[in-house]
Amino acid sequence: MADHPSPIANSQSPMLRTARPGRTWGGAVFGVLLLGGCWGRPASAQVTGTPAFHAPYRAFLRHELGASASFLENSQAAFEGLYRVGIGRADLGARLGAVVRDNASDAVLAGLDARIPVLFHESGSPVDGALLAGVGMAIGSGVGWWIPVGFTVARRLNLEGSDLSLVPYIQPTGYLTKAGSAGWHLGGGLGLGLDLRLTRAFELRVSGGVGTTFAPRGVSVAALWLR
Repeated sequence: MADHPSPIANSQSPMLRTARPGRTWGGAVFGVLLLGGCWGRPASAQVTGTPAFHAPYRAFLRHELGASASFLENSQAAFEGLYRVGIGRADLGARLGAVVRDNASDAVLAGLDARIPVLFHESGSPVDGALLAGVGMAIGSGVGWWIPVGFTVARRLNLEGSDLSLVPYIQPTGYLTKAGSAGWHLGGGLGLGLDLRLTRAFELRVSGGVGTTFAPRGVSVAALWLR
């Protein structure tokens, strides 16, 4: 373990876009390279300190509601409720939950983040991209803070004649963390994820990452209902 504790241990589309059919295979190769070439030590850059990241796409038209489970090192597990709402091309998200630990006190998690799309493949970019920023906290025996700022890129892969779509994405992120009375620390990480839309109203998301030594290790899985 690193010398710097993580806050969680001490307390990542615009209007729904689809890839053009002729570009589906190029996007698939892009996604396989991302997921296969960046496997390693998970980092957390999401606002509540769990290894949850975001694709650049907004999967819903108006809002989404769901839940996530994150499984971390040292027998820690985090469970959160999720809500996102669209505001023009951008969207805002809120998370509220708790982290449960075997070897330390539990903590309440809360966070807010914003996603602003800035790259569109329809305009000639090879990928779609969005800026992400947020703030979150873990309240337990002390208070921990996360302030992430990241950039996420992806290409949506659609299955013709079906509502099924895949979005493999990558999200480099920098963040400030603070655990209890300790000072602030600047870190960085590389988030990886896959969003699987099964129907027009339901999506599964899996993410993790690689990064700095004082980020928790683990994986995050979420289920979302879309409207």
